[in-house]
Amino acid sequence: MRMSSVTAGAVVLGIVVTAVVVTSIDEGRADAAPTCRGDRITVAELTTGCAVATGTVVLPDGRRFGVPRAGTTVSALPVGAAGAHDPGDVSITNTGRAGIAVVVDHVWSGSPAAVRQERAAVRARSAVVARGATATTTQPVSSCSNKTYTKLGFRWTTPVSWSYNATGQKVSGASTIRSGADAWTGAVSVCGRKATTTAAERFVGTTTQATGVTAAGGCGASSGTSVVGWGSLRSGTLAVTCVWSRSGTAIEVDQRYSTAVAWSTSAACSGARFDLRGVATHEWGHAFGLGHTAQNSGLVMKPASTTCEVGQRTLGLGDLMGIDALY
Repeated sequence: MRMSSVTAGAVVLGIVVTAVVVTSIDEGRADAAPTCRGDRITVAELTTGCAVATGTVVLPDGRRFGVPRAGTTVSALPVGAAGAHDPGDVSITNTGRAGIAVVVDHVWSGSPAAVRQERAAVRARSAVVARGATATTTQPVSSCSNKTYTKLGFRWTTPVSWSYNATGQKVSGASTIRSGADAWTGAVSVCGRKATTTAAERFVGTTTQATGVTAAGGCGASSGTSVVGWGSLRSGTLAVTCVWSRSGTAIEVDQRYSTAVAWSTSAACSGARFDLRGVATHEWGHAFGLGHTAQNSGLVMKPASTTCEVGQRTLGLGDLMGIDALY
């Protein structure tokens, strides 16, 4: 369920999947916490507060997430075709001794202790104050009148170093996807306002390594390197970004773009094609730490795209304010 409206300023989404550890022994107690293991650990099992060292968490909708290390959160952030079913954003956080917390579009589940702990941590990470972009002119565009944005609770402290896997690419994508990333970096001037952000990316070349995004829209195990590539996704899903973070600091991002839809890289896009650069701009907004706004916001970070939506290549006012608040 998406947000129907967002108050101007920051809203933090606790979307994390983290996995952790082991045999948890409380101080002064000899009894270990229950453990969950296997390749089909359900959310119902997580409500017992079990500790998890390895395995796969399976959501009721079938999306699967490799259990991350203790203290790590993994978030799956899809963008869909307008009118298609929206599976929702997911975050799974492995707190370690307290168990695993799961949140799907603002609805929390999993270990009660982990949920309490992660909710508090996300609230603390939301205390980022926007510097405020400097007004220069007025631009009468709908996306330039909307100041809303949401924060996912993580950010990068270093440039994002990433590789590109061209296997299965529907169009020549590396430079186009990088243009989507660079819409958020450095000096940004849109809607008659200017901001200089410290968000940064570094393209390190091509790779044969697969992305950590699964065909069902979940996230596999962290590889320690960030990879962007192509592959099958569920019907109606254009792309998915998986981000791994620790205590609010992002450490890896993987992206998968669907091979089941037609794509365009041209500003003169026509027909039933989706603009790769515009969709990539949205997904890199997630990668840098921004969540979804309302579908009718007119902003890059709305949750669904229409065909040939080349306007999504350009940030709106809320998008600019959001990246400025984070970086």
